[in-house]
Amino acid sequence: MLADQGELDGIMMQMQKEKKTAEHYLLCYEQEMKEYAQALAESIADGFSEGNAGGGRGNLPGHPVEAQAIANMRFNERYEPYLWLKAVEMVMGRLSKQKLLFLQLRQEAYRKHTRCRGKEAWAAYVQQRYNEEWRGKRTRAAVLSERTAFAWWSGIVQFVVEVYYRLLAKKKIF
Repeated sequence: MLADQGELDGIMMQMQKEKKTAEHYLLCYEQEMKEYAQALAESIADGFSEGNAGGGRGNLPGHPVEAQAIANMRFNERYEPYLWLKAVEMVMGRLSKQKLLFLQLRQEAYRKHTRCRGKEAWAAYVQQRYNEEWRGKRTRAAVLSERTAFAWWSGIVQFVVEVYYRLLAKKKIF
C-alpha cells in the first residue's frame, strides 16, 4: 500500500483548512485588499526613508522605477495573503454575470451576519436578493434554489483553492 490512513487524514484536514481560508478571502476580499494596499504603502514609505531609494546621488545612475518595482515584488513574496488575494481576483474575473452577482450577494450576506436560530442563513438571504436584483434587470424573475446556491458557493470556493495552488506551484518553480 502506497498511502496510509494517517496520511490521508492529514491531507483531508489540510484541504478543509484551505477551503476555509478561500472562503475567508472570498467573503472579506474588500477588507483584505484595503489591508494589503495599506501594508504596501507602508512598505513603500519605509523604502524611501531608508537611504538612497531614488538613486542618482552616487556616482552611478539611479533607477527609481525599477527599484520600486523590485521592492513591490519582494513585498508580494513576503506578504502571505498576496497569493490568496490574487487567486480570488483571478476567479472573480472569470465568473459569469450570474455567479458574480451571486458572489456579491454572498459577501453582502456575510457582512450583515445573517443568522437564523444559530444557523447561518445566508442562502435564504442570497436567494431573496438574487431574485430582487434579477427582476430589476430583466422582465422575468430568476429563481435561485438553495441547492444551486450551495453548489455555486462550493464551486467558487474550490476554484479559488485550485487557482491558489497553481499560483503557489508557479511561485516555487521560479
